[in-house]
Amino acid sequence: METVAYVIVTWNNADIIAGCLDAIVAQTGVDPEIFVLDNASSDATVEVVRQYPGVHLTESDKNLGFARGNNVLIERVLAESTAPWVALINSDAVIVPEWTSRLVEFAQGRDHVAALQGLTLDFYDHDVVDSQHIFVSRRLQGNQYGCREQVDLLSYYPRKVFGVNAAAALYSRAFIEQQPDPDSSFFDERFYMYYEDVDVACRALVAGWDAFFVPGAIAYHMGSVSSKKRANIYPVVMTARNQAAVAYKNLSWRIILRSLPFVFAGVKDFVRQAKHDFGPAGARRVMRAYIAGVFRLPLYARSRRAIRSATLVDQGYLYAIMQNDGIRG
Repeated sequence: METVAYVIVTWNNADIIAGCLDAIVAQTGVDPEIFVLDNASSDATVEVVRQYPGVHLTESDKNLGFARGNNVLIERVLAESTAPWVALINSDAVIVPEWTSRLVEFAQGRDHVAALQGLTLDFYDHDVVDSQHIFVSRRLQGNQYGCREQVDLLSYYPRKVFGVNAAAALYSRAFIEQQPDPDSSFFDERFYMYYEDVDVACRALVAGWDAFFVPGAIAYHMGSVSSKKRANIYPVVMTARNQAAVAYKNLSWRIILRSLPFVFAGVKDFVRQAKHDFGPAGARRVMRAYIAGVFRLPLYARSRRAIRSATLVDQGYLYAIMQNDGIRG
């Protein structure tokens, strides 16, 4: 029976964390090890987690954000566990009992597996898809494939994809231990929140690692529960800020320059949507975030050099995947 380490970062999740942990404890066919980091919650989250014997709890005295919080736990897993698989589960996600075993079984016999995800559905409406996989489009924007579509089980099949949504995903220890970026142990902490999993997906793909969608593994995701405790525009702003960094770090100048006309169209649409949702002030804030993201690019120069030197995938093939909604086969 495979040992799987589950990594969960919490922040004021006392009302939902039990559902997440109960689902992990109920996993079949694997030996679970659970690691939780609490980001200085002001509610009873820690007290709830302590009710689960055997959980490895790390308490932070400040909010480290999603990226740093997960990195702290992943570093602890690598130091304290021999698990060959690390499952990242959002505190607002619930996985079915067979979720892990179906992903692990699918990965058996396959080389260079970076990550796998199942069919992630809307927690509140199980007939609506939350995510099948993630990908970067020719607009250089991260996208959730299938998001908000009606479930159509007959159309799904296991396939190789661009990358996986870290709300409920399984990563191989082998991939985690072979990160080429000298400034990022796994998630890039300079992102703080949002787009970290898109960055990891790009990094894996260009280096020749594979990601898979396995529809038989079902998860349910509430979606941005922690960020909703902030102003609603926060995830939109952080998404805008971090977009340029993903492209700059991971993609060739050939792809970036070829994509520029589509990028400008994407930014225009994104700002227009922000104006619709948050008014003119919100649109200005999102536009400033895009500009800030461009000015932050020098922070990632060393990362770009390291990742580009480790790139194995043909750039024409990569661009074709980007135009094919991240579906590789």
